[in-house]
Amino acid sequence: MSWICIEKAGITDKSVDAIVNAANEGLQAGSGVCGAIFRAAGYEELQQACDAIGHCDTGSAVITPGFRSKATYIIHAVGPIWYGGKNGEAEKLYGAYYTSLKLAKENDVHSICFPLISTGVYRYPADEAWKVSLRACIDFITEEKNYDIRIFFAVPDDDKYETGIKTLNELTKKTAVRTDWKALDMPEKNETFILRRHFKEGEMDVLRKGNVPQEMEDKWFWYMEGDTLYAHRSWTGYCIYVIRFRDDDEHLVTVNRDPDQYGSVSADEDRVSLNKLLDWWCQPQYDYYHEWLSETLDTLKKKKNKRG
Repeated sequence: MSWICIEKAGITDKSVDAIVNAANEGLQAGSGVCGAIFRAAGYEELQQACDAIGHCDTGSAVITPGFRSKATYIIHAVGPIWYGGKNGEAEKLYGAYYTSLKLAKENDVHSICFPLISTGVYRYPADEAWKVSLRACIDFITEEKNYDIRIFFAVPDDDKYETGIKTLNELTKKTAVRTDWKALDMPEKNETFILRRHFKEGEMDVLRKGNVPQEMEDKWFWYMEGDTLYAHRSWTGYCIYVIRFRDDDEHLVTVNRDPDQYGSVSADEDRVSLNKLLDWWCQPQYDYYHEWLSETLDTLKKKKNKRG
């Protein structure tokens, strides 16, 4: 099962099989993301490994051990400098991501974390960079359906994070509906309480998309009708939560109180549990094992084929 997740985090904090360095052609330690990765891995060891490789073309990537970082590998991807978008920048940025993912597969990497390459000192506009980077990841996942990989983006900047979520939502338009999974109604034994929570920009868009499990281990099926979210346990179909969202951030929650269907008996306990679930659900994690909207895929395929 493969998916893409954008997180507001630092890349060196991720415990994944591989992290991706926004590298330069000479594979020398730099500032920003590059400097942070060199510090985490150990400057001397990583620089020696990079010097042994010597060079990496813009639009491509190479791989080294992760040394003292949390990752097994570091993939060094060289993105383009932005010159206005008329010098092949998009093709080169696409290549940096796609080549990184090919290297990941060749080295049996099943979890990888990218920065938003070229958007620092190389001045690539973040909104355009997101379109290219996510398209490259989508193409890879679509073409490598039998290879499972979890793709993270670690973006500490608020504006870049929110732009990424919006772009990913636009590229994955399929919305879950009740008939996508077994869904039993809320039982008569239930309780209602208020959940006070403010949702950041983009988070409600993720919830509106819903979640259709591909296997029971996904644990939750949810969908929205209007401003109401219905959350069901995937293996039983029992409705556990119904959340009626309100503009004043005081949301009305109905929770299952049938002891044969759900074990919690305290609204305070459910507030804690539900907030943790919402933290998880609001992440733009999408299962690309699920069938894509054919229109979206066809559009992406045609653009890629034009590049040859």
